Amino acid sequence: MNTSKSLYYWLALFAICFITYQQIIDSIRPNYSGDSITVKYLLGIAPNFFPAIGIPALFVVLIPQMKRTNKWLNENKYITANIISLTGLILWEFIQGTSKKLHFDWNDILWTVIGAFVFQLTWTITPDRYKV
Repeated sequence: MNTSKSLYYWLALFAICFITYQQIIDSIRPNYSGDSITVKYLLGIAPNFFPAIGIPALFVVLIPQMKRTNKWLNENKYITANIISLTGLILWEFIQGTSKKLHFDWNDILWTVIGAFVFQLTWTITPDRYKV
């Protein structure tokens, strides 16, 4: 398979997650006026869940561009991408705990980890031709 099609696959996953994240933050959450605790909970954790899937998809594309000669890094780019993303997102959640405007929540960390597992599952079930 053409490598560019593989790149488009992972960039599309990133774009879908980024657009979903933005829509939830900018449109859906501010305009939700219902009383459903479940919907409020899902709207609260979604901004952590979707980036935990999308950011590693972007790194899967970027890592081979940065270090083309490192065989282990290129063969395991999905692991490295997930670790970088997970570390950054969890650190950001802890940084929010030091802010007066932002909010720290253990549920956000939980759903960030779940999102990382979803990315890992996505990588596992993705056909090999898209993992180039």
